[in-house]
Amino acid sequence: QPWTFVVVEGALAAEVAGCVWEPGNITGAAAVVAVVVGGKGSLGFDAGRAAEAMMLAAWDAGVGSCPNGVRDAQALSGLLELGEREEVATVLSFGYPTDARDPARRSAASWLAAAKRKPYDQVVRRVTGR
Repeated sequence: QPWTFVVVEGALAAEVAGCVWEPGNITGAAAVVAVVVGGKGSLGFDAGRAAEAMMLAAWDAGVGSCPNGVRDAQALSGLLELGEREEVATVLSFGYPTDARDPARRSAASWLAAAKRKPYDQVVRRVTGR
């Protein structure tokens, strides 16, 4: 297990918010967890799996979540008092949604349009070899 989880509490959350790409996700969160990796192996993959498992478990309990990309890794490492070989893979924010969950209120096409995702043929390529 190449990861550790740093729970960010109190006033430190506002400082951590300044180190991610979407600070509002942190400042408005009920809980904030930094997924920290260190060592060798496929750290990004392992950290992503750990983060995804936490987010899925939260969703099952009615808690919303959002992964936050790190904008200032050096400052964040200092705030979280990380070791020399440790780095933050992502910062997760958790909280209760203000609106009731009702995924059926829109069609799948409407959800995709609102998410501004690339079309299928721009994210999937098929190769058959020579």
